[in-house]
Amino acid sequence: MQITSSRPVKMRMGLHKSLTFPLLLVSILATGASSVLAQPGPGVFALQTMLRDKSPEIRVKAAEGLARVGGRRAVMILRRGLSDSRLEVRIAVIEALGFVGGRLALTILSAALKDKAPEVRKRAVEALKDAGTIAAIPIIQKAFGDKNAGVRLHAALMLRKIGNRRGVPVLGQVVLTDTHPAVRAAAAKYLGSIGVKDPRAVGYLSQVIDQDKSAAVKVRAVESLGFVQLAQAIAVLRQALSDKDPGVRIRATEVMGRVLAKDFE
Repeated sequence: MQITSSRPVKMRMGLHKSLTFPLLLVSILATGASSVLAQPGPGVFALQTMLRDKSPEIRVKAAEGLARVGGRRAVMILRRGLSDSRLEVRIAVIEALGFVGGRLALTILSAALKDKAPEVRKRAVEALKDAGTIAAIPIIQKAFGDKNAGVRLHAALMLRKIGNRRGVPVLGQVVLTDTHPAVRAAAAKYLGSIGVKDPRAVGYLSQVIDQDKSAAVKVRAVESLGFVQLAQAIAVLRQALSDKDPGVRIRATEVMGRVLAKDFE
């Protein structure tokens, strides 16, 4: 029979309890137990303290709790978490700011677009969409200067999710100037979604078909013309019918038929 000491077991139990208690406290503070509701100041102060805890897991839970609390004070506390050394904590803070929302959160999230980690910058773009929707468009526009193409792609997707025409000129500039074909293709695709009955969208897509060197980008532009629901799109599609790439001509023929039939996919 193997004999083992009970001391390691006790040590493990002690560690479990030491981690569980702070997490339980964060949960109580975040969900609004009656004692905390009676004294909201000390409760928020406790969450602020937890945001500096040595355990990353507790810091993440503190950020989640502050998101539930909301308000200007919570946003100012969360701001400090953007400099956390751990990736998962910074992401939790960014998501919390997006959940709280408002002008102040937008301003702070703008600073997160300079984070050293691309994944954090992606989450910041998404949180901007959550925090301010239309008001976030000018800030999201800054993400198109990111050196990481994945971040720029995510920014284009967020503009599509916002779905407001204010994003048309932003995507229009991206589709004409971005250095990565995948980003230009995404911008061309989303122009059709947010540029319904917007002549500016047709103008940008026309320039793509006339100037872009990537057939894949041109195909996305042609497909977008099938969504804009404007008569001007027909002239641009006729332009695409004479493109040197057969794939572009094939797709232009298909889309032309739908547009003439007013079958806007």
